[in-house]
Amino acid sequence: MAGKSREIIIKFGASRGRYLCGAGTLGRLSRIRSTRPAAALVDAAVARRHGRAIAEALGDIPRLSRPAGESIKTMAELERTYRWLARTGLPRDGLLIGVGGGTLLDMAGLAASTWGRGVAFVAAPTTLLAAVDAAVGGKTAINLDRLKNPIGTFHPAEFIAADTTLMATLPRREWRNGLAEMIKTAIIGSPALFRGLEARASQLMADIGTGDRRRPLADTTALPWRDWIAEAVGVKARVVASDPLEAGPRQALNLGHTLGHALEPLLGLGHGEAVSLGMAVAVRIAAARGLCTGRCAVRVVELLSACGLPVTAAPPPRAEVVRLVVRDKKNRAGEVRWVLPARIGKVELDQPVTVDDALAALAG
Repeated sequence: MAGKSREIIIKFGASRGRYLCGAGTLGRLSRIRSTRPAAALVDAAVARRHGRAIAEALGDIPRLSRPAGESIKTMAELERTYRWLARTGLPRDGLLIGVGGGTLLDMAGLAASTWGRGVAFVAAPTTLLAAVDAAVGGKTAINLDRLKNPIGTFHPAEFIAADTTLMATLPRREWRNGLAEMIKTAIIGSPALFRGLEARASQLMADIGTGDRRRPLADTTALPWRDWIAEAVGVKARVVASDPLEAGPRQALNLGHTLGHALEPLLGLGHGEAVSLGMAVAVRIAAARGLCTGRCAVRVVELLSACGLPVTAAPPPRAEVVRLVVRDKKNRAGEVRWVLPARIGKVELDQPVTVDDALAALAG
């Protein structure tokens, strides 16, 4: 993953954020945090693996180390963060930095958006999933009971440093989770990215799609991760710029998420694994309705499978799925509306899909 960093400008209403992707971009934080009072929330596992790089980037600013995973996205953890910010005395003109995966960035972003009625936020995603999803677009959130992200705000990061060297220690499962979101953005708006991933499907299967999902990759330089990340972020940036607050076109980014968010807690899946199932279901339904071709559906399912992602599952209890899908925050006036692929690079919004249709397609 060596080479120059790639830069994307992310427009969010009147604000503009810089996204840098490449090896060594974490070092850019040293310049940013020196311009104003700053504090940082850091993923504990990342701190253990990359302590020197993080210490150099953050210097002597206050740091709170927290575990990764959905357990951090709770009201109790948010209150813990507020109390820590109070002890540090972070002022309203200060800066909160989040260094970690998507769950930590979701919670840190929410804390930044509400502390002192809003302080600036900087994100340093350390997983592929966070780099192409959670760090981009300004959404912040925590969970409540078994609901995914019902409490949140829009608070875009002013700077994002996606340092690809920090991803070298990620287990295969985390790469798979990130690839699901990368494939999603390709389906939404980048046929070129989809073709690029397809062209390397055999290598993706050999490197990521098989083997112990807990082991890190042996070689993270063999595939063009920096360029793939930049292309995926570019797609999301264009969608977000057209609809910052998700009133219309931005709903395209929910492809695979309506069912995915329900399956994630019910089946004990990672976020990308659940979204993969949601996308496989969506493209099967789209093909059955003639909205997309059967060949399009096959290409999507085959690419997901090549990345070691699930494309079928035994349906969980219908009542539980209904409860979670109907209560999903994206529903409008009590109706569940889906995003369905029309072709690679184009999706259709507001498509009616019943839970029974979805569960039938889930089984393949």
